[in-house]
Amino acid sequence: MLRQLSEAPGTPLLMGFAGLVPFFAGAFGIALGGQAGLQAANFLPIYAAVVLSFLAGGRWTTEIVLRADAPRTGVLLLAVLLSLSGWFAVLLQVWNRPDLPFDTELTGWGMLIAGFVIQYLWDRGAVRGGTLPRWYLPLRLVLTLGAVIGLGAALAIRAM
Repeated sequence: MLRQLSEAPGTPLLMGFAGLVPFFAGAFGIALGGQAGLQAANFLPIYAAVVLSFLAGGRWTTEIVLRADAPRTGVLLLAVLLSLSGWFAVLLQVWNRPDLPFDTELTGWGMLIAGFVIQYLWDRGAVRGGTLPRWYLPLRLVLTLGAVIGLGAALAIRAM
């Protein structure tokens, strides 16, 4: 798998790894607490929703390019649902109130994590099916793990 990752063009590698910085910085900011923690708790889920929408949009675009005459409804629908799930997770976090029967903020963190895992599994199928290049799978694995670790740390800290 590392050999395949070494085959990846430099720009996607650089940009992908740079994209992990806000996930870790956000979790670190939340751990700091105080005003920095509140700002990070607002920033990180929004950033995660943007990235999840970006990934899902890429799959939408791939489907349109490869099947211009007859794009598969299921692929387009999953892309839209993944994108919307990220934004719904952000709304849940914003609407969190103590009088609700469950903690919507923690649910939102969980939804974002689930969205990244689902997107990775979907991308894995596309790589194995020949839709996406071989080097994309190890890159997506590393980036997904980074995003999930950052979001999981944020969830754990906020759950304390």
